Amino acid sequence: MMHPSDGPPESETETDGLFAVGRATPLGTYLKDLWRRRDYLLRVPVEDLRVQHAHTLLGNLWLLLNPVLQVAVYLLVFGVLIELDRGVENYLAFLTIGVFVFHQTQRTVSAGARSVVANVGLIRALRFPRAALPMGSAIGQLLSFTPVLVVMLTVTVAHGHTPGLRWLTLPGLLLALTSFGLGAGLAAARANHTYRDLENLLPFLFRLLFYLSGVLYSVDHFVDNEALRSLFALNPLYCLITTWRWALLGTDASGLVWVGTIGWPVTALVGGFAAFRSREATYGSGA
Repeated sequence: MMHPSDGPPESETETDGLFAVGRATPLGTYLKDLWRRRDYLLRVPVEDLRVQHAHTLLGNLWLLLNPVLQVAVYLLVFGVLIELDRGVENYLAFLTIGVFVFHQTQRTVSAGARSVVANVGLIRALRFPRAALPMGSAIGQLLSFTPVLVVMLTVTVAHGHTPGLRWLTLPGLLLALTSFGLGAGLAAARANHTYRDLENLLPFLFRLLFYLSGVLYSVDHFVDNEALRSLFALNPLYCLITTWRWALLGTDASGLVWVGTIGWPVTALVGGFAAFRSREATYGSGA
């Protein structure tokens, strides 16, 4: 016979994974829930990518044409008319890497920022880890980066930079690029849900960062002050672009740049995920 002080049997106290409304799901359970939805995280971005240009004449060939046309425009304006290529060998390859890496980050963060507000109906209808939305957006942008990466590598090889040992770092650099974009996208999704003006401000912020990240010019040749050059390492996009150029073109990358390339993605991913979860209960409620 059970003594009253012993409490109910263990089977009666188990929650079977259910938690009170408004109560935060434990981190371990949350991550397992995300893992169980890995099919969704892969299948939905693939389908979105398939239908993205379904009603255009060239279809998904635009995934390849868009970056090529972007580089052509920047090369004409900044390489021919303004001549920002001072001190840079193989400026086309240098420019291609800068433009592609920067715009991949911009697209990932911007898609993450829109992911929650664009799926309010889904959030209100179903219970699932809301982080799946910006994660799915980031995976979709990673998939669309595949043809861009092919163009980048082709341009690099065409300029005489054959594959070497540094190319072995490319998977790690791609992971850093995606992790930073996802982390910043998670933080932007949380902020954009509260302040819808952020979505309109992001293009202007990235436009400013575009000119401060060494996309079009060599910081080493245009900035003479060594202390000022070291401040560029505080810009995560500059760090990512510089290390991609290091891997593909054999250019220099300082220790501070490598610290930023590793540190910024980790900081963005951990901080962005924590910030996103802190307000997850309000998503879809208008709060």
